[in-house]
Amino acid sequence: MSDPSESQPTQPKRKPRRIFGIGAILLGVPIVLWMGAAFFVARSLMYPEFFRRGGQDVFGQHVPAFKRGSVTDIGAALGVEPERLDCGVVEEDGFQHRQVSVVGWYFPGKRREVVVIVPAAGSPETAMIPYAKFLLGAGYTVVATYSANNPIYGINWGMLKRKFALATARTLMDDGFTKIAALGISEGAAGAIMAQAEQPVFTAIVADSSYANLEQLFMRSPSMSRLNPAFLGTVMWEAQFWFGRKLDKIAPVIDAGNLGACSLLIIQNRGDQVTPPADGQALLAAAGFNAQIWTAPSEGHGDAIYEDPKGYAARVLKFLDASFATDETPAANPKGH
Repeated sequence: MSDPSESQPTQPKRKPRRIFGIGAILLGVPIVLWMGAAFFVARSLMYPEFFRRGGQDVFGQHVPAFKRGSVTDIGAALGVEPERLDCGVVEEDGFQHRQVSVVGWYFPGKRREVVVIVPAAGSPETAMIPYAKFLLGAGYTVVATYSANNPIYGINWGMLKRKFALATARTLMDDGFTKIAALGISEGAAGAIMAQAEQPVFTAIVADSSYANLEQLFMRSPSMSRLNPAFLGTVMWEAQFWFGRKLDKIAPVIDAGNLGACSLLIIQNRGDQVTPPADGQALLAAAGFNAQIWTAPSEGHGDAIYEDPKGYAARVLKFLDASFATDETPAANPKGH
């Protein structure tokens, strides 16, 4: 006679599966939290503290407190009636697939050579006055590109500014200008270098306080350097989605080696902790024989024009005059200006 227990169906062993499921949850939650936290830290790289306060990426002992004003106010300060220059629409890289209208302000000068001012992050319109003033005084025509950065959209450290610079230069070329230089400050300097490497539109570039490599720039930040190395690596990896490419590939030091016949003046501050002198030297080495550097006696960032206004203007004008004089491209009669 068979044992009744042998006829009973075998019950499935659920306990190991439960343990596995609980273990997966316990393991998955920290991973999700880790990746989520890294994602928001990566996003914060586009919203630095100075920007959230409504400031600009220029600071130093003699930097004035600029008020945001209208282009009419700027024209009155310069004694020149500006014209609006619509340069089309560009699209931002990365997650924020927004389209941005590129607007420049055209200040006619006595000369046909044009200098495009590419401003620093968060720079108010009135901050262009010191640059435009000495450029117009020397007879140059000046175009100041509007900075689309604001606390809502954030900044991308020159990636969008490169598109602004290209759109502005192409519009000027369509209007008959053939001798165009860029004067960029901080992220504007990085953007100008990136733009020229992408498409040769400039005869000369003045790069005032450009960083060399974006990943290194972030790694120097005290708030980033204090992070756990593994977490920091995750942040850098996730940041590529916000910026549209790997951060170590966003590198004016690489682009500086692809400027073609464009001459380059690098302006670096002696005590700058944001873009230290080593960044300027790296750009100089990458650009080669067609580049030069001036180290300003300042401890700030992007403030050389305020630390030594006459010296700044003299060096920039000497560089631009020499660059335009050696450019063999014949000047054209601008259309419509």
